Amino acid sequence: MNEDIIIFKNDKIGDLLHAYNAIQNIIKNNLNKKILIFLSHYNSEMKFLFKSNNVNFKVITEKINIIDKFNLFLFFLRNDIKEVYIFKPSNYLFYLPLIFYLKRIKFFGICVDNINYKRPALFLRKLMDKIAINDRGSKKIRKSINELNMSLTNNESTKSLFEIVEEELKSELNKKNYILVHYNKFKFSKLNLGLSDLYILIDKLKKLDKRIVLTNDLNDNQTNNLLLEKYKIKNDQFVDYYPNIKAEHLFKLIGNAKIVISFHGSITSMAAIQKTKVIDLFNCEINSIEDFYKYKNAFHEFVPKLKSYEFMIPKKNFNVTIKRIENLLVNGRKINN
Repeated sequence: MNEDIIIFKNDKIGDLLHAYNAIQNIIKNNLNKKILIFLSHYNSEMKFLFKSNNVNFKVITEKINIIDKFNLFLFFLRNDIKEVYIFKPSNYLFYLPLIFYLKRIKFFGICVDNINYKRPALFLRKLMDKIAINDRGSKKIRKSINELNMSLTNNESTKSLFEIVEEELKSELNKKNYILVHYNKFKFSKLNLGLSDLYILIDKLKKLDKRIVLTNDLNDNQTNNLLLEKYKIKNDQFVDYYPNIKAEHLFKLIGNAKIVISFHGSITSMAAIQKTKVIDLFNCEINSIEDFYKYKNAFHEFVPKLKSYEFMIPKKNFNVTIKRIENLLVNGRKINN
């Protein structure tokens, strides 16, 4: 079966979510065309986001291996492809316009500039029909990756699926009125924090008379068992804990929450595209001017520009962070509007 449009986004879940609006734009502007989206083993569980009668999926490796390269070559050779969107800037993908130059396929892609490299090389960029450059070496304020992805698609914007869903669920959201807290063991440990600090945060939220939905990273069985014992339904009427929850169910939990509190990553991205209010704990360690610009660039690239999105850098003294969270919940303009 020939595919008219090919989309490459074979990376992590958070990266896929930053391309959500752009991919939705492509789908909605091409409902009469067949679209194939290449996802990775990491983010393929999120394909429910792009369900449409004209969309199919294939899974390839994040770092495209020799087998996938050969299969992609055969796929492009055998199919009558009209357009290709490269949202995952892998070097091999940028050689496809050169290899299949005679097939007159239109290629659109995100290119990356940094101080020490350019991906792809300039001669390959000239073969692309349209590019957007993610300049990670710049010290200036630059466009977010979401804006760069969107710039490759039809400029005619479409109302996203989850803006429509949000309108339909407003009354239900008000009834549920819970805060979703996500525990990420790795990011907590980078600040020398652990479950005892999570318990303190939850106890503070309970004193604010807040109902809490608690989630944890998948396959962390040791933490799962400890949290299950701590927050059995009969033991704690304020906290509902969901261990090893599937991606689609987690997405819905986040979409139905009043507020999400989490370290920056896929959880905050899932909240952002559903317009759920967020307190984003953006972890960074700045020991030099290079570190400052690295995290400054990461902030502008990945933090959504939303009115309902609060951002803070957590402290190793987590009590300071908890007090700031409490203040935002009580007095925060973005959280309470």
